[in-house]
Amino acid sequence: MKVLFEALEKTLHLDPKSSFTSNLYMGQSKDYLKSLAGDGFVRELDSKFDSLSLALSEKIDSVEKGIAAFLKPETLTGGNRWRHPKTGEKVDAEKGIHLTELPSVLTITLNRFKMDYQLMARVKINQKVSVPETIDMNQFVPDEKKKTGSWSYDLFAILMHSGTARGGHYYAYIKSWKDQKWYCFNDAVVRPLEAKEGEDVLALAHGNGKAGTSAYLLMYMDRAKKAETTTAEIPEHILKIIQKEDAEWEAERAEYERQRRLICMTIYYNNTEINYDCDRGEKGEAVLTEVLKKANVSVKAGCARLRRYEPAMGWAQNEVESEKTLEDQKFHRNTSLILETREEDDDWPKINPNAIPVRIVKADEGEIPKILESLHYDGKGLTVATMMLEKTMAFGEAKEQISKLISIDAGALRLMKLDTQHSEVVNSSAATQEAKGTKPTLLTLNITPGVILYAEKIVPEQESKLITEYDKTVGQISVEFNMLSGKEGKSNPIVTVSKNKTIKQLKEKMLPILGLEHIDEFRLKRSAKAAQFKDEDATLEKLEFMSHQYVYVERGRPLRKGECNLKFYYFDAEEDAKKQIKFLFQIPVLESIKITELNKDLLRFLNDVAPDGKGGNKYGVKHIRLRDYQSRGPGAIYQSNLKLNRGLKTFKRFRDGDGIVIQKILKPEVVDKNKNHLIFVHQFQRDTDRMHPRKELVVGRMTTVGELMSKLEELSKQQNETPVTREHMGLGKGKLTSKTTVNDCIAMKWTEAKGLDAKDRIATAFKIRAEGTLIFCDLTTTVRSKPPERKSTPRGKSGSRSPRRFRRASGGVKKGTGEVVVRSTTRNARPERALKIWTQAEKAEMEKRKEEAKKNKEKEEGGKQENKKEEDIALKKKLEKLAAEGEASGGKRGGVRMDL
Repeated sequence: MKVLFEALEKTLHLDPKSSFTSNLYMGQSKDYLKSLAGDGFVRELDSKFDSLSLALSEKIDSVEKGIAAFLKPETLTGGNRWRHPKTGEKVDAEKGIHLTELPSVLTITLNRFKMDYQLMARVKINQKVSVPETIDMNQFVPDEKKKTGSWSYDLFAILMHSGTARGGHYYAYIKSWKDQKWYCFNDAVVRPLEAKEGEDVLALAHGNGKAGTSAYLLMYMDRAKKAETTTAEIPEHILKIIQKEDAEWEAERAEYERQRRLICMTIYYNNTEINYDCDRGEKGEAVLTEVLKKANVSVKAGCARLRRYEPAMGWAQNEVESEKTLEDQKFHRNTSLILETREEDDDWPKINPNAIPVRIVKADEGEIPKILESLHYDGKGLTVATMMLEKTMAFGEAKEQISKLISIDAGALRLMKLDTQHSEVVNSSAATQEAKGTKPTLLTLNITPGVILYAEKIVPEQESKLITEYDKTVGQISVEFNMLSGKEGKSNPIVTVSKNKTIKQLKEKMLPILGLEHIDEFRLKRSAKAAQFKDEDATLEKLEFMSHQYVYVERGRPLRKGECNLKFYYFDAEEDAKKQIKFLFQIPVLESIKITELNKDLLRFLNDVAPDGKGGNKYGVKHIRLRDYQSRGPGAIYQSNLKLNRGLKTFKRFRDGDGIVIQKILKPEVVDKNKNHLIFVHQFQRDTDRMHPRKELVVGRMTTVGELMSKLEELSKQQNETPVTREHMGLGKGKLTSKTTVNDCIAMKWTEAKGLDAKDRIATAFKIRAEGTLIFCDLTTTVRSKPPERKSTPRGKSGSRSPRRFRRASGGVKKGTGEVVVRSTTRNARPERALKIWTQAEKAEMEKRKEEAKKNKEKEEGGKQENKKEEDIALKKKLEKLAAEGEASGGKRGGVRMDL
């Protein structure tokens, strides 16, 4: 606002002290500092304000409380006492502010954004604040400034913010004093609010106390100074500009609205086309009257009608209703209609709403080349017969009607659908649906309006000639693949096959080229890293093979449907962290296998095939648990009573190469569905500086502090002669398992277990997640060692570190060790850029300065070139003079030697 006001004052050449912006928005206040020593000393300073900035907190739940807190005086006492200017002694004092003059428009800002120094981020305060529609400002001014009765300010503008401190959207609600309605100003859209919306404006401004939308800035107007602005107050030249822009915008809006509502119709009548454009608000009766005039047709009332029409299929649909508008009948922008007329004594033919047009082409042997050629042109050039069939008609009944049309017996009739990408024998699709218990109809067979069905007579023990020729021409694709030997030449082998063939048939054609005996000896992929084609009965067309497709051949048993090639890793929690996870093998596994059965198979596999290749169980595993493989380590536990793809509490779709961790355990277990996470636990003895070996605890997301305490007490009984009780137990969160040291435990700040709520979840109480480390100790024992001292650099000396947010990490490798060293370098914070609004006069002045600088530069360059020319001429004359002297002396004088 300040920047806007300054720009207005500069543009209109206004005096900042007496401009209309100052009169409207500027108020006056008085800052005071009063001595409480009893001498009556007061220091005052007059100042101006354009808004009241209110801080928000839990106690401030209304605008009135915010203003009261803003004006509440502060007492300077104790270590914050004020030094008296006369006596020089420190005394108690009162510091505050008085509102002496209020503006006509009072602006109030709610400070909803602040810096959170714990998160080191800017956050939004979503405090719910009650916004009153009227404020009596008499309660906030000194007694001598109060007005008789009330000094009412009415709310008329609200600036809303939706979003968070990182980003959001601003829009405004403004109330018109003329019609007492609220208007929403949202970017380029301005709309009046309905009565119910207007009532909800204040509720929206209050906010909900959660993340979302709330008021950011409020504007109130003095009720006594309300005045309607008239055009007489606007300068004439500005008023003309406004009127011109309004007229242009209104014309543009009217043209846009006309184009948006326009419907362009093509009417077919007696092999002629009639074009007619109209508004979508016109009724069908008015459209029919205009079309009859354009067609020069004179008929009696009720003897003409319009119907929707599909010219490509010759399909006339429902009649246009005369009493409804085109918009109510859902007409598109470009619509085709057909005009029909009849004699007065004739009846209109009945329209079946379920009937659809089906085009039939008889596929004789001599017509096959023409059919294949016309696939790119939607059947143009063919002899097409159109018939109307009900879309719910059974396929057998449809065959009967089509057989009568083309004179082929229904039992020997084969119907097909063809296009440039797909081919389908409708008879086979109908047989498949019958085998599944579904009655085949035109609707279930996806026979849509206008579809072309190619009809062919079935010859016993002979494939369709049309499909055979289609596969040879339109449906033929080339498949390129690699050789398994790795000795292929410059180009890979290529086979030609129909798109209607399956993966299994493709492999049979590739078999002799690869030199293998059976198709189960290799598998096919799109690329080396892609998933395998598991459904070998799927056609190449269904798998969306292109006209020239590359496939990758890999040796090995093909995976079946539902199988995945999974990697298995071995994990032992007792070993060093760097050696905990080891790759074992990769084998195909059925996704729906039960985890108990998989455990048995894995134990049998481990006993037969060891990673060292010598056979036998290298790791001595008798009982295992399965866990999800994560890049950072073992993840959640698979529930042993479920199937593999359901074992992680949610469904998991496995892909080839996914990992599962096999963890060695000492005794069999059944994992509860609510407890499928592990945390590591150490006990630390403070009197001996000893850390017990870590133990694993199986917990869940909902495990409470009380349940954890019981497990820790039981664990301490197993490890100590004197167990640690809950009343004396201290808890701390450790680092990563391999990095938690004795020094970390000595320096740790322990949390007393007795002070925790037993009903709290451990994830909330300790901020610990799966694979986290928890340390516990007995707080009654004496501390043997002191925490290690941290080295620090005194402030002000060289090498002192700057605040963290102003440090940039850099680093290198320490010589001789290979250890990576990370250093921090200081960078200065970038200053915030101020917003600048340029007036027309300032722009003109800036352009003038640029032109003058450009001319001075050109003049300076021209002077340099002139000086260079003069120097070149002088040098040339000097050289000529020396050459002449040399010639006159016979070469004894005047010679010039130049070293380059």
